[in-house]
Amino acid sequence: MKSEDRFDNMSPDELDNKKKWFFKESLRLEEMKKELEDERKLIDIQKNLLERQQSKNMLLRKQLENQKILFDRQWQLLENETRRLAIDKEQFERDKLCFRDNAVREARRSMSVEANVNVFFRGVDDMASLKKRYKSLQKIYHPDNMHGDSTVILAINAEYDKLSRFYLGT
Repeated sequence: MKSEDRFDNMSPDELDNKKKWFFKESLRLEEMKKELEDERKLIDIQKNLLERQQSKNMLLRKQLENQKILFDRQWQLLENETRRLAIDKEQFERDKLCFRDNAVREARRSMSVEANVNVFFRGVDDMASLKKRYKSLQKIYHPDNMHGDSTVILAINAEYDKLSRFYLGT
């Protein structure tokens, strides 16, 4: 009631001023309310954008994790296959050395047992294949190679000379 007493005791000019002030204040508050609502809408839009971005980030993170898992599996496969390849290569080199050693031993045995048998050029029936076989045998048994031997080269040369004279004579 005190506030009513205050208004009752006011003059008409004061009341008009107060009414104007209340009206202006009411307009200002309405305007502020509209601004706040606009800001709230803007905040809601930004919030939705942020939520969308977060969901995109989560999807991208999951995709990245899946790609990392796939990469790790592929890397593991690659490492395993590389190890297997190295083991196979070592086995191949061992087998190759054993084969060469066996071939050299067999050639030496056959040379010592039968001097006139065509061991190195077996199956050769013309001059072109003779030359081709001669070059490949030189590459294999040359003394500069790891398993080369000068006595085998001498036997190969002798056999080549004998066969080349035979094919040139025919």
